[in-house]
Amino acid sequence: MLKEYKTDQIRNVAIVGHGTTGKSTLFDAMLFYGGKIAKIGSPDNGTLTSDFDEEEKNRKLSIRSSMGYVEYEGVKINILDTPGTADFIGESRAAIQAAELVIVVVDSVDGVQIETEKVWRYLSENNIPRMFFVNKIDKERSNFENVMQAVKSGLKANVAVLGFPSGEGAAAKSIVDVIDMKLWTPKDGTKDVTLADVPAELKGRADEYRNSIMELAAEGEDALVEKFLEGEELTDDEVRRGLKAQIARAKVFPAVCGATSKPLGVKILLNIIKEFAPAPEIGKVYKGCDPHNESKEIEVTVDPSAPFTGVVWKTYIDQYAGRANYIKAISGELLPDSEVFNSSTKERERISKIYTTIGNKQEEMGKLVCGDIGVVVKLNRTATVDTLCDVKSPVALQIITLPQPVYSLAIYSVNKGDDDKIGQYFGRVTDENPTVTFGFNAETRESVLSGMGEIQLGIILNTLKEKNKIEVITNEPRVAYRETITKKAEAHYRHKKQTGGHGQFGDVFIRVAPLPRGKGFEFKDSIVGGVVPKQYIPGVQKGLVEGMQEGVLAKYPVVDIWVELFDGAYHDVDSSEMSFKIASRQALKAGMEAAGPQLLEPIMEVSIYVDKEYMGDILNDITSRRGRVLGMENPDDGGSGVSVVKATVPLAEMLRYTIDLRAMTSGKATFEMRFSHYDPISGRIAEKVIEERKKELEDEANK
Repeated sequence: MLKEYKTDQIRNVAIVGHGTTGKSTLFDAMLFYGGKIAKIGSPDNGTLTSDFDEEEKNRKLSIRSSMGYVEYEGVKINILDTPGTADFIGESRAAIQAAELVIVVVDSVDGVQIETEKVWRYLSENNIPRMFFVNKIDKERSNFENVMQAVKSGLKANVAVLGFPSGEGAAAKSIVDVIDMKLWTPKDGTKDVTLADVPAELKGRADEYRNSIMELAAEGEDALVEKFLEGEELTDDEVRRGLKAQIARAKVFPAVCGATSKPLGVKILLNIIKEFAPAPEIGKVYKGCDPHNESKEIEVTVDPSAPFTGVVWKTYIDQYAGRANYIKAISGELLPDSEVFNSSTKERERISKIYTTIGNKQEEMGKLVCGDIGVVVKLNRTATVDTLCDVKSPVALQIITLPQPVYSLAIYSVNKGDDDKIGQYFGRVTDENPTVTFGFNAETRESVLSGMGEIQLGIILNTLKEKNKIEVITNEPRVAYRETITKKAEAHYRHKKQTGGHGQFGDVFIRVAPLPRGKGFEFKDSIVGGVVPKQYIPGVQKGLVEGMQEGVLAKYPVVDIWVELFDGAYHDVDSSEMSFKIASRQALKAGMEAAGPQLLEPIMEVSIYVDKEYMGDILNDITSRRGRVLGMENPDDGGSGVSVVKATVPLAEMLRYTIDLRAMTSGKATFEMRFSHYDPISGRIAEKVIEERKKELEDEANK
C-alpha cells in the first residue's frame, strides 16, 4: 500500500501544450526517473503509459487525461497528462484546475503554437502557477534562445531560465543547472546522471541567467528587494525562497529544457517541482454554497483537520472495470469504507477502496489526505464536476469549469428499437466528459449531440457503431430561431361558444409593443371597473404565455414582447379562466400580425486563434458568414505568430465551422464559441428560413 504523505509533501502538476510536443513522453520519462516504469514508451508502438485506450493507440493521439505519480526525495508528485488537441480541451482544463503547477511543454523548433497560446491565456486569466519545459532540444534546427524569446515577447511571460542546453541539436547532450551551477549529463538513457562543474565556455551564459534569476527572486519579498537594490548579493537560500514565492504567485515562470526520449533534462525538472512547485495551500479558501439552499454561501478552507470535501475532476468509464472517479481532496481526509454526500445529486455514496493510478493500473491508498488526488470506483451516481463531502457538512463547490461545446450533430436512429440504447450510451459519454452534451431539443424536435469538435464526436460515434453495434444517421442540427415584433399594435378577440349547457365567453383588448433584446416577456394589467374580473386575469396571462410558444411567421417561440390588457368583457354564467386563456391567445396572434413580426436568429461570440499568415483568410471568411469582427489581438514582432480574432457570427453560419476552419488553415487554427444574443433577420435569408420551416412542419405532419 502507498506510503502516506502530508499535505505539504504533495505536489500536483498538470502537463499541457500543443499536440505532438511530447507531453505523454514527458509523462513517461518522469515516471521512469521516479522508478514507476521500467522503460519510456513511444506513441509509434502504442506503449505510452497514459495512452492506454485502444482508440488512442490506433490514432497515436491522446484523447483523455491520465494520472501517474512518483515518490521523489520525500515528496509525492501527482502528474496529470492531458491531450493537446482542441477537441479534448475539456480534459486539459479539468486537470489544470486540479493542479497547483502547470508544465507547459513547448517544441524546441516550432516554439509557441496555437494551443500553447490558448492554454497560456487561460492560465493567465486564472492566475495559475506554471513553468515551461522546452522539449526535443536534440532536434535539428532546435534553438532554445529563439523559443525563450518567443515565449517572452509572444506570451508576455516573465521567464526564469533554470536550465539550458549545452549545445543545439545533436550537440545537446547535457543540461546546465543554473540554480546549483552544475552540468547534468544522463548515462545512456538510464536513470543515472553525471554531475560536473559548468564548463568555462558555458559559464558566462550561466552567470547571465543566474543574475536574472536573482533579480526576479528579489521581488518575492520586500526585504530581499531592499537588499538587492543596495547592491548586496542574495544568498542561495534567499534566491530559492524568493523564487518560490514568485512562482506561487504566478509572477515568475521557470523554464528548463530537455529531450524526453533520451531522457535529458527530466531529473532537473523533478528537482524543480520538488523544490519550487507550490504544495496545496493550507488556509486557502474556496467559496461554495449550501446544496439545500443555494443562496447561502459557505467557505471551505484547505485544512487537513476539517470535514472532508472533494471535487470530481475526471470520470473514466471502462466497459469491463466500470466507473472510476478522480477526486481532488480540498479539505479533510477520505477514508475507505466510509459514506459521503454528493451535493450535486443530493444522494449518499459509499466509498469502498481508494486508489491512485499509473495510467490504467491501480494502487491502493490507505486514505486520501487534504490536497491529494485519488480514485474511487463504482460510484454509479457521481460524475465529473460533482462535489463529495462529509454527510454532516454538506457543501457544493464549483471549482471545475469547462468550455461550451462548439460543434453539434443531429442524431437519428436507424432502428427505432435502438433509441433507449442510444440514450443510455450517450448518458455514459456525458458523465465521462461534460464538454459533451446530448438531449432532445423540443424546439427543433431533434436529438442533438454536441461537443468540442469533429474528431471528438467522430470517436464517440465510431465507438457506438463498432463496440455497441448501433447505427445512427447524422445531420447538421436545425437552428432554434425566435420571433418578435417591431412596433406597437392593438388587437381584440372575443371567444364565444355556445353548447348544450354552460357556454364559453371571454373578451379581451390588448396592446403589444417590442421590448429590448433579451427582456423576454412583460405583462401589464390595466383593467379598471372590473370589466374583466380579477379571477380571470391569470387565465389571460396563461393564454399569452401559451401563445408565445408559436409565432405567426414560422411557429418559432416569441420573445421580447410587452402586452397590456386594457379592456374586455365577461359573462356572468359563461365566462371562465379557460375562456379568457383562449381569447388572449388568439388576441396575441392578431396583435403580432399587426405589429411587424420579425425573425430572430442566435448570434455566437467567437474567439479564433490563428497563425498570422491566415489572418486575411479568416477575416474574409467571417464577413462571408455575415459575421462582425469585434477586434484583433496581434503578437509583437518576434512573438509567437498567433493572433486572436474576436467576432460575432450567426449560429446558422457556424454549424460546420470546426471542419471549415481546419481545411482553411491546414489545422493551424482553433476557436471557442458561446451564445451571445439574438439578432433580427429579414429579406431573402428570412424567407428561406420560413420556407424551410414550413416544409419541416409539413413533413412531420405527414409522418
